Amino acid sequence: MRVLETQLKVACKLYNTLLHAEKEEYEGNKHSMSKNELRQLALNLRKRNPEFQALHSQVTQQVAERFYQARQRFFDGLANKPRVKKPHRYLSLVYPQSGCRLSNVRVVGQGENTDKKKARLYLSKIGFFTLIIHREFPLERVCQVCIKLNPSGRIHVVFLVEEPEAQEERSSEEPKKAVGVDLGILRLATLSDGRFLENPRPLERSLDRIRVLQRTLSRKRFLSKNWLKMKTKLAKQHEHIKDFRRDLFFKLGALLAAEYDLLVLEDLNVQDLIQKSETKKRKMRLYDSSFSELR
Repeated sequence: MRVLETQLKVACKLYNTLLHAEKEEYEGNKHSMSKNELRQLALNLRKRNPEFQALHSQVTQQVAERFYQARQRFFDGLANKPRVKKPHRYLSLVYPQSGCRLSNVRVVGQGENTDKKKARLYLSKIGFFTLIIHREFPLERVCQVCIKLNPSGRIHVVFLVEEPEAQEERSSEEPKKAVGVDLGILRLATLSDGRFLENPRPLERSLDRIRVLQRTLSRKRFLSKNWLKMKTKLAKQHEHIKDFRRDLFFKLGALLAAEYDLLVLEDLNVQDLIQKSETKKRKMRLYDSSFSELR
């Protein structure tokens, strides 16, 4: 954990250094560096600065590519201008080609509970991790590994796998069973056949606990040990709400996909609904329902 946190701090410092160098280049020469120029600059900084040598060379180039993509989103009008990142907000590293190795894959559990596997993952400059693999994937097709440290302290590893392009087979037959889904605040989903799902409102039910944690966090000195501990507790509470909501949506989606051939959903302009809401409570419930994520 400490090695990963150190790596994230170094990657954050490299990102901010590239941001400062890009700013100086544009102010002096009215020129924005290309992706290759940013990558080469990151490698040169790694050679000259012993602190940046703690990062793997591929990870160093990926930091430069992350800054390039953030700048491109700003040019395209999709995001705000890239700003200096704080160390406690830089939470992921990407190994795009090399520097990682997965080994010692074994089944966990007995009897019917053998759907999970454990494995050992080696990441260059970091070390070994013991993983729980939640689904099968071809190890030989892994082209990118992303390790992410959540604010709550949990670590997730994401494997990007290259799959061959599959041609979709379109059937000319009419769907045998179709259903319309109406989304709402009181009832999260109402089906045209009469069934419905009540809205559990996870954020609203946890609001008192979140307010207490947020009030306690505001009284701590910024970036002190107590501030970081309280921030982790608050992050765990938000992560619990997020996990509950995603689990509900996945189960609902699996149920609808198994029972119906065609789903018809209304096209809601959620942002417009939020702006036109008269009370803060209605706005919060619209955010809590997460219609876009459910869709």
